[in-house]
Amino acid sequence: MSRKAVDGHRALWFRCNDLRLDDNTALQAACRHAESLLPVYVFDPSHFNALTRYGGARKSSARRARFLLECVASLRGRLESFGSGLAVGLGKPSEIVPRFSASCGAVVVSEGFCSEEKREEAQVASRLARGELWRVWGGTLFFPDELGNDPDNIPLGHMQFRSNCRSRGRMRDPITEPSRLPPLPRFGNEDATAELSAALKFLPSLQDLGYSREEADAAHVDDPRRALAWEGGEEAAWARLQKWMFEDDRLKDYRDTQNGMVGEGYSSKLSPWIARGCISPRRIRKEALRYEAERMTKNFSTYWLTNMLEWRDFMIYIARSQGDRIFKLGGVIGDRSPWHGTPEDLQAWKDGRTGEELVDAGMRELLLTGYMSMRARHITATYLIYDLGVDWRLGAAHFEEHLLDYDPALNWAMWMQAPGLLGRGGRHQGLLHFSVKKSVASQRKQLSDRAPDRAYIRHWLAGDRRGVVTDGPSRLEAPQERPASARQVLLARGGDSAGRADPGDVDEDPEADAKRRWARMERFREHLPTQLTEGVGKGKGKHGGGERTQGYAEDVAGVPKKSRWRRRKKEGSSYYESAIPVT
Repeated sequence: MSRKAVDGHRALWFRCNDLRLDDNTALQAACRHAESLLPVYVFDPSHFNALTRYGGARKSSARRARFLLECVASLRGRLESFGSGLAVGLGKPSEIVPRFSASCGAVVVSEGFCSEEKREEAQVASRLARGELWRVWGGTLFFPDELGNDPDNIPLGHMQFRSNCRSRGRMRDPITEPSRLPPLPRFGNEDATAELSAALKFLPSLQDLGYSREEADAAHVDDPRRALAWEGGEEAAWARLQKWMFEDDRLKDYRDTQNGMVGEGYSSKLSPWIARGCISPRRIRKEALRYEAERMTKNFSTYWLTNMLEWRDFMIYIARSQGDRIFKLGGVIGDRSPWHGTPEDLQAWKDGRTGEELVDAGMRELLLTGYMSMRARHITATYLIYDLGVDWRLGAAHFEEHLLDYDPALNWAMWMQAPGLLGRGGRHQGLLHFSVKKSVASQRKQLSDRAPDRAYIRHWLAGDRRGVVTDGPSRLEAPQERPASARQVLLARGGDSAGRADPGDVDEDPEADAKRRWARMERFREHLPTQLTEGVGKGKGKHGGGERTQGYAEDVAGVPKKSRWRRRKKEGSSYYESAIPVT
């Protein structure tokens, strides 16, 4: 075959969020009426051990990169079992995809959700010599033209979005993997044939992606305390789904156990595979329906798993419709309030040495395993934003670097939502345990006194008080001194204790005060709906309202609306005075 473009010859550009054959709409589109098909994957070094503009965070840790490599290797094995293969390149997609597909009449790709992915698509499309780029939607329960909402103007409230989806939308069933794949293309040009043959065997190492030998070796060592041994790939994702849902029979109790923090069974743990596209949300939903039919069990827990997947759709469509606003300091609402957290605060939070045990345990789990429960994510994010006053984007970038299940839409939209920057309609899905009228530090004491939380703290902090060893540069330092009371935490922000709604928040007797508050909270909870802490809540009650951020600032610190807590400033310590750029 010559290098002249032929309509029946196509390339399929796989990306880091569609690494499967089952229920892959881009794959189905590429195979339809194709004479040949060249599957392609490109590792862009700028997406790995490269510094971002946010507080020294990198694009990806070596541990997250390792998981992606496993997913790509698994995809190649699956394609080869169909008589096909996967051509892998190292470099810019805008250079490699056009070169590999020079003889193809079309390049098919799963459409990206966020602005960075869309820019990448545009760059590839502009450099295709003869073919064209076909963008195909996939990876959600609801497709844009069947969403029940305007995909370009998504409601900022999850409840309205979900109501429209269920009343006016349509959810497709998953499509099975193809029974056969078109053959690989054959080139008459010897140079092109040699390049393709090499690409079909090539897979970069972690060092090829820019990591040091020491960090690469550390990334291949799994901490024995991890919740689960994640192995990348479609087969591993399917095995986990079957084990958790059917063999261990966990789905029927999911709503009751999802707030757990220790162990592998309290939640499905499918999020890393969903993020890499090793299994589709539509397939998970279909299996949940099969579970209900076979086990003759249909309850709130079996419903809740699909509800969580609908919430994931909401975050994705928010990112799609809002564009770069999910990455802006002021979020969707364009808030201009200053943030006064210091680089030292940020580093202590990253290293898990803030002195708040529950926060430190969560951050160490993240550094050592690339995972933490959604409850731990809410706790650590709340602490960074409300206690330390640190720019929320720096926390989002740190999560991006380390989370195995990092997804740009979910990660950045959730972080933007936490300080209330999605607007009044986008309620913060926080924890019921946190009252906006009290110091967060005092409530953390309540949380850490609960037996499950103490078990989690012991699991990650016992015998490890000096610091943490990460898969990146070593940061062994002593923990920061913990504030003696909630009053000191408040005054450190520059707030006035007279402005607090509840003078009893001062921990004159910390143990007795914590027990008293916990008993009071338990009485309140008897009359309130349990709020979701693994991604979404019902949005009811004063603790889930969209006014959380402004209300917290007014009630706790007594400062004017739209003002962050003031701290005793050090020279050059403000983020506005540092080298961290602000958009």
